[in-house]
Amino acid sequence: MHELGHALGLPDSASTDGTPTSADFYDYPNTHFDQSQKNQILNGPYGSFLS
Repeated sequence: MHELGHALGLPDSASTDGTPTSADFYDYPNTHFDQSQKNQILNGPYGSFLS
């Protein structure tokens, strides 16, 4: 999930924030992309493919 976030254009999180792009990816599947990250994914280069 962490690397998928990077493939979709997300950077590492600056803090442990419960998202897969932070150190919380070790808690998978108890992790989630927050709304800001979902917006970044949908507005990124693959957004049209995903929506």
